Amino acid sequence: MLSGKQTPARELSASHEHYLRAIWEVRSRRGYARLTDVARELGVAPPTLSVGLKSLEARGLVRHDDRRFLALTESGERIARQVHHRFAVIRAFLGDVLGIPAAGALNEACLMEHVVSDATTERLLDLLQLLRDDRQLRELFERRFAEYHRACRSAECSTCDLTCMSGSGPSLTPIGPA
Repeated sequence: MLSGKQTPARELSASHEHYLRAIWEVRSRRGYARLTDVARELGVAPPTLSVGLKSLEARGLVRHDDRRFLALTESGERIARQVHHRFAVIRAFLGDVLGIPAAGALNEACLMEHVVSDATTERLLDLLQLLRDDRQLRELFERRFAEYHRACRSAECSTCDLTCMSGSGPSLTPIGPA
């Protein structure tokens, strides 16, 4: 499910970011994080997680507490919280705005959290907050989006390069700073 590759803007691989987020989430829920609990959370075998944690320990992002439970250093927790923030915003956008069912939103947010930029995450959060704050806009959007279905021919959509959006209709202009 996760690519082990690093993204250009980030030093850590998606797997490593996922490990940090899982440790943070398990510790937040339980007050401690055993290797087996985190492995279960991630759906990986404990030996796989153990190998993956070695480089995070070497980077000073993960340590063991007095009881030998997994703990995050200050830097590790900062990264875990950032990843969790991107995940939560993307999951909310997919579910609340696009109407993706919960399981699909969860799975796709897990993939996207590692590649979306902080700037994009913040703009998605702005949109989510706007739709939550402006009841009239939210109701209009929900009604119109529920009824809307684009008119392109579906067989061509996967390869059309958005030609349907470059036709004779009004073009989309960027909102805010580019």
